[in-house]
Amino acid sequence: MPSIPGLKNDGGSDSRFFTTQKKGELHELRMELHSTDRNTKVDAVKKVIASMTVGKDVSTLFTDVLNCVQTGNIELKKLVYLYLINYAKSQPELTLLAVNTFVKDASDPNPL
Repeated sequence: MPSIPGLKNDGGSDSRFFTTQKKGELHELRMELHSTDRNTKVDAVKKVIASMTVGKDVSTLFTDVLNCVQTGNIELKKLVYLYLINYAKSQPELTLLAVNTFVKDASDPNPL
């Protein structure tokens, strides 16, 4: 599987994100997305993207995932962008909320 530049490759250990969805998992994901711990947030977004990849509807987490884009962590930012690309068509009004962050990122002298 080709790697995405800037995303950490843990040697295939990301398969744990593709476990079956259990009752209350969306609430747990929402709590993890609001965590102050960076690793917890990254893992939560990976779980959301894994669910999205297998066809589960995780659009209810749109604003929670969108709030994670305001970070200096490039891995987390790329994961959020991947999520936004998938749901931008179905939630255009909410996607507009990310425009300010995109403009801010584009004007930053550091390209990363």
